Amino acid sequence: MRHPCSSKFLSYCSKDAAEGVDLHREGNTSSFKSHHHLYDHLLQSCCNLKLLKQIHSSLITSGFIKKSTHLVARIILKYSALGHPECARSIFNGIATSTSNSFLWNTMLRAYANGGHCVEALSLYRLMQRARIAADNYTFPFVLKATASRSLVVEGKMVHGDAIRRGLESDMFVEAALVDMYAKCGEVTDGRRIFDRMPDRDLVCWTAMITAYEQSERPEEALMLFWRMQGEEGLSADSVTAVSLASAVAQLGDLRKARSIHAHAIRNGFLEEDISVGNSIVAMYAKCSHIEEARLVFEKMKQKDGVSWNSMLSGYVQNGRASEALSLFDEMQVPGMSKLTSVTALIMVSACSYLGSRHLGKKLHDFIISSGMRVETTLWNAILDMYGKCGDLQTAVDMFNMSTPGQRNVSSWNVMISGYGMHGYGKDALRFYEKMQEEGFEPNHITFTSLLAACSHSGLVDEGRKRFQDMNKLNVKPEAKHYTCMVDMLGRAGLLDEALDLIKKMPLEPSDEVWGALLLACKIHCNAEMGEVAAQTLFHLQPEHTGYYVLMSNIYAALSKWQEVGMLRRDMKSRGLRKPAALSVIEFDEEVHGFHAADQTHPQCRQVHEKVQILVLEIKMAGYVPDRLCVLHDVEEEDKDLILTNHSEKLAVAFGIMRLEPQMPIYITKNLRVCNDCHSAFKFISQVHQRKIVVRDANRFHHFQDGSCSCNDYW
Repeated sequence: MRHPCSSKFLSYCSKDAAEGVDLHREGNTSSFKSHHHLYDHLLQSCCNLKLLKQIHSSLITSGFIKKSTHLVARIILKYSALGHPECARSIFNGIATSTSNSFLWNTMLRAYANGGHCVEALSLYRLMQRARIAADNYTFPFVLKATASRSLVVEGKMVHGDAIRRGLESDMFVEAALVDMYAKCGEVTDGRRIFDRMPDRDLVCWTAMITAYEQSERPEEALMLFWRMQGEEGLSADSVTAVSLASAVAQLGDLRKARSIHAHAIRNGFLEEDISVGNSIVAMYAKCSHIEEARLVFEKMKQKDGVSWNSMLSGYVQNGRASEALSLFDEMQVPGMSKLTSVTALIMVSACSYLGSRHLGKKLHDFIISSGMRVETTLWNAILDMYGKCGDLQTAVDMFNMSTPGQRNVSSWNVMISGYGMHGYGKDALRFYEKMQEEGFEPNHITFTSLLAACSHSGLVDEGRKRFQDMNKLNVKPEAKHYTCMVDMLGRAGLLDEALDLIKKMPLEPSDEVWGALLLACKIHCNAEMGEVAAQTLFHLQPEHTGYYVLMSNIYAALSKWQEVGMLRRDMKSRGLRKPAALSVIEFDEEVHGFHAADQTHPQCRQVHEKVQILVLEIKMAGYVPDRLCVLHDVEEEDKDLILTNHSEKLAVAFGIMRLEPQMPIYITKNLRVCNDCHSAFKFISQVHQRKIVVRDANRFHHFQDGSCSCNDYW
């Protein structure tokens, strides 16, 4: 229904003004109040710029613009809310010079702060000081909000000093704003100091402090403060608090607490009244690795926005269920659903990277281009990374080379260094490292992680040592992940003693990843003695990590220490740990075909097994000898050959040879490290059948062609 005070009312006011009616004259007071009320109501309900300009014009014509500070404030805020702060400032400039009242100054500060215009708010605040307009307890909260929006802690502390000099530091509104400012600037201790001395704390203050702990990744303290808020103050969380609590629980990954927060939100009706609560609970369950419960909450949401869809999509990808993310993304494309945004695109690019699907990756890239979306550098870098992880490094290289220098940032170079490293081209990674510095880009901690990993995968030990020393020269402090790369590099090269010595000399506590790199090296070189040292440390650090038990068991199995193997397997069973099943996938005809070891579930399993037997006979004639050390079971020798034949990656390659055209490369993705026997077999198959075979395993890419591999048998 159309509001009665629309165009008719505006023309009526203009007519009064044209006829010289003075609404302030005695006898017209009631008319003035009536008009004022209608203008006020009209401004509140105004939701488009065209109508706002009409109201503004009528205010000028009728003379109200000069007679009602309240309406001036309303129109300033409305212009800013509709995305036109420059119009708001123009109105303010026309009036502010003639008044020393802080009300309009505070209104303009509020408009800037609410709109995220931090620089403009601070500039206006300094102008206010120069004009000797007295700041009050409304001024400081708006200015502090502006500094908090950009995490400008230095400027925030200066404003804090101004509040102290004005004697307003103990004002409840100012104190609440100070807590919020310090919290959002990461200065949690300063925020807590102010919070603790406040005599009266409302829900907003408690929520600001809880959110500060959550955003500083201190979830336990956030929850403790929430329980204290309930116990001491008798306050109950509102929807804003619930969002912060859900995020804190998500960081902990505590399902019991997650269900408690969810129940609280249901009891208080937050899920119906605030979509952000539903979004945060979806994300919370996903980060607690309970994706089914996340999906249930998602499906029950009466309204969904882009964040809702992105939370669910991201949850699937985080939990290793990228295929389901792609299915949900297809649902999202139905007319009327949320539109594709750069955030959604980033999540889906990540899903394709996880799956290693060249076909889906290319299809998604084309979809992003056809959507007309502006591809920012962050998304562009993710697409580069996707092509590298999908085995199509050349497309990533071509995209990078065709880009302009202004399109690249440090992350772009890091992606390319990482891509070259994953594919075994360590020297190209080193070349890019030198080139990025020549073009003025400063290497960061991610650069060195990618570079050291590249040296490790390519056996470039001397270069790796040299680049590790470069970190100190470039003021990049080595972190645990850099030591992990160094231990991995030295260990793969057989320098186990040097690797262990490096761990002992680390200036920080060695992480489980560091010890895990040493254990993997011990597995590669069958060093049980040092492996036991690493394994015992790992079993203490990560007693529920299946992979470490499997690695140590494999070392014993390779040395035929079956009694020790049995003990470890019994220990795993008692802890409820299971070795992940090997899975190799291959794309054919826009479908993904998966194979487990000795797979009998694929529709063409009989033909595939027959093809593997033929391939083995062919490559044996070319010189292939099965590597029975790769069989980690105490069985007869002939049974070992059968086990090797049934490895998942061999089944996938056999399927590829059966179904793909002879000139087409075969792309395989495996969830575990490719074994020595399959690595040897694929070299022979690539030579006998003149096929290029690309295998992405858990660590890197292997490009098999003409009887050799890109890793040069070093992986």
